[in-house]
Amino acid sequence: MSAAERTFSPRVARIVHVSHTAHRGGAELALARLLTADPPWAAALVTPPEGDAFDELAAHGVTVDKRLPQLPVGGTRSRSPVLAARYLASIRAASGVLRDSELFRAADVIHANTAAAAIIAALANRGRPVPLVVHLRDLVSTESMGRLGHAAFTRLALPHAAGIVANSRTTLDSASGRLPSTARRVVLQSPTGLKDRVTRPWVRDEVRAVGMVGRLQHWKGQHVFLRAFADAFRGKAVRAYLAGAALFAEAAYEQQLRALAVELGIADQVVFLGHVDDVPAFVDSVDVLVHASIRPEPLGQSVLQGLARARPTVATEGGGPSEWIHDGVNGLLVAPDRPEALAAALRALAGSHQVRLDLATGAAATPGILSDAECAAAHATFFEAFAGMASARGR
Repeated sequence: MSAAERTFSPRVARIVHVSHTAHRGGAELALARLLTADPPWAAALVTPPEGDAFDELAAHGVTVDKRLPQLPVGGTRSRSPVLAARYLASIRAASGVLRDSELFRAADVIHANTAAAAIIAALANRGRPVPLVVHLRDLVSTESMGRLGHAAFTRLALPHAAGIVANSRTTLDSASGRLPSTARRVVLQSPTGLKDRVTRPWVRDEVRAVGMVGRLQHWKGQHVFLRAFADAFRGKAVRAYLAGAALFAEAAYEQQLRALAVELGIADQVVFLGHVDDVPAFVDSVDVLVHASIRPEPLGQSVLQGLARARPTVATEGGGPSEWIHDGVNGLLVAPDRPEALAAALRALAGSHQVRLDLATGAAATPGILSDAECAAAHATFFEAFAGMASARGR
């Protein structure tokens, strides 16, 4: 269905997506991929003006309102009462802007892309019959969200959700006991930038490139990866490639990683690529793909990207990755925050062409991994259940 057909067809649901940021985080890139995959609904987006994650949406017929106020960085985790007060004031201000948006007022369904967006949308949607669908992209815990963020999300947003989309069973289970009994819920894979899958796996004769893809932040474990890489490959003809940028207050972590590479004696073997647009091409370019989060990952988009492209993949166990990887069949699982365990896995892969080929073959056969277009179709099926609710309730 073309953008024009979506816009002018009276039978097409008008869904307004709310994002609390337009910077290139995992949640924002997932939403951008969803909305550029030609979804069968009339999509609009309300977001802050800073950031470029959604710059391509207009060309795909998505109306974008960039007037949402930017929330202060670190407000959900800070112990400072002043910063917490600023965060809550920004949430209230953002909800007022959203409530006044013409797009918001005309919506058949409100889709909150993150926990922060859900708080804003729930406050703006009070007293209205329009259903709110909340996307769970992170674990519903104080560790993942911060004490203030967790309290605000579970008290102000979740009780008002008509629908819940979770990116993994682990994520959905983390909200157990917090969801309204009437809320419909579904587990849907997030779009990962995939148009097709590798069905005929191949591996090179030797390991020359080992890579990670993901935002540079401490819990993603790039420091664990560098320590493991140094243990396994220091001084050898192997390079480590880090695809991903540091956002917000994480610039210090990138500097720590660069300093760590020097300290470990692998600075000449480590390449910091920054943000990479063509993730499948990056995944194809490495001989081993690594996921190294130090706490349970809600989904692990890089794991899905590795499996879909039939790359030998090593991931930390727990959370979403353990739902997709069967250890020794289509990838390897190691304990989180254990550089020595990751190093042992890397040595095992580098030492056996047959093991790499077997894992690549298993990855290619992994069932259930969706392309972006298939993800959009799955989301559409869920959204359709809510499209008529507002009119049925006398909106």
